[in-house]
Amino acid sequence: MKASIPRLSLLALSVVTSSALYAANFGSPNTVGNTLAETKHEKESWREALEQEHNLTFGLDYQALGLSATDPVTGGNDSASSGVARFYGNWNLVGLESGNVGGLVWKVEHRHSYSELAPKEFAFIGDGLGYAGMIGSAYSDQGMRLTNLYWKQTLNGGKTTFIAGFLDTSDYVDAYALASPWTGFTNLAFSTGGGAIGLPDDGILGLAVGHMLTDNIYMIAGVADGKGRSDKPFDGFDTLFNDHKLFTSFELGWAASQDQIYTDNVHITAWHLDGGTQHNLTNRESGQGINFSASYFATEQLMPFVRGGFSEGDVALYDRSLTVGVGYFGLGKPTNNLGFAVNWSHVNDNLEQAYGVGDSEQFTAELYYNMQLNEYIQITPDIQYIKDPAFSNKSSTWVMGLRARILI
Repeated sequence: MKASIPRLSLLALSVVTSSALYAANFGSPNTVGNTLAETKHEKESWREALEQEHNLTFGLDYQALGLSATDPVTGGNDSASSGVARFYGNWNLVGLESGNVGGLVWKVEHRHSYSELAPKEFAFIGDGLGYAGMIGSAYSDQGMRLTNLYWKQTLNGGKTTFIAGFLDTSDYVDAYALASPWTGFTNLAFSTGGGAIGLPDDGILGLAVGHMLTDNIYMIAGVADGKGRSDKPFDGFDTLFNDHKLFTSFELGWAASQDQIYTDNVHITAWHLDGGTQHNLTNRESGQGINFSASYFATEQLMPFVRGGFSEGDVALYDRSLTVGVGYFGLGKPTNNLGFAVNWSHVNDNLEQAYGVGDSEQFTAELYYNMQLNEYIQITPDIQYIKDPAFSNKSSTWVMGLRARILI
């Protein structure tokens, strides 16, 4: 592993930290373990005591996102905004001496809109941008929800990890360093799946296992309830065991080392989502596909990446998606990072036919700069350009955004 001040700052203070289903524990930037690891503000003495004496760690934050567009659909809304309050943590209970640690992980949220349209609704079909995609997919008006409540167990000195319970599949499917909508790119085209994976809801019953096959080769496999709902998580016991609509995934990848598993990484992800769920776009057909991702630190601070996917069926937004981009870590100061990427997508054939838009290709670009102002406040200005939004009568639109995070 390269040892340098910028790289270590990246690993400790940005999104590239020890994790929960990748890295030592195999997890994406969204995982509770990552979120806690990159939260460095000073804790009160009683919280330190909980962590040291009882292995109980938790965090609270408030996130907000505001968007403004130059050219929405005719008569549509030109702005959207919402906020998310989050409470998350983990409690390690077994294996503390052996190193094969097991414990509970949780995250609960309240998602609420400040405007007529929440950012999640702003992009898609309707009175917003008419764009086949999502901007700020985590910023909805859903209200109270469960995102995580599962048992996490490490084995073989951290080379094997499994999680079981109420999962967020984006924690382990097709992850890379800039995938988090909280700290990385805002547009789904540059996040998990690139719009070419039909992901289920968060907080759904499931099981996932990650294992280092060698020092450089790893695999991750998971199965989860395709009909589960984060706002009604306990209904999952009925839908999982009676309806049997499943989301399954398998990933095989190479990493420079286990500590660099979602920075210096190449992987292929295969997935399938049964039909007949709330995630179908136009009919009850199932969906499946293959995604690929490659990222590598070309210098101590620059991480170029290439990502894409192919899908068929009625659950993914795109039949084909291709993204190229770069992350610049430690820009301005060690805790800041910049991301820039461009995406080409071909809209799902079923969507094209249902809305009579013909053969639709979209081009999207996004530039953001994530700034840690102090121990408690993070600000991220963002600008996006969307060319040929599939369901709009406008040829293009610019979208300006501002994201804020307050740690408690």
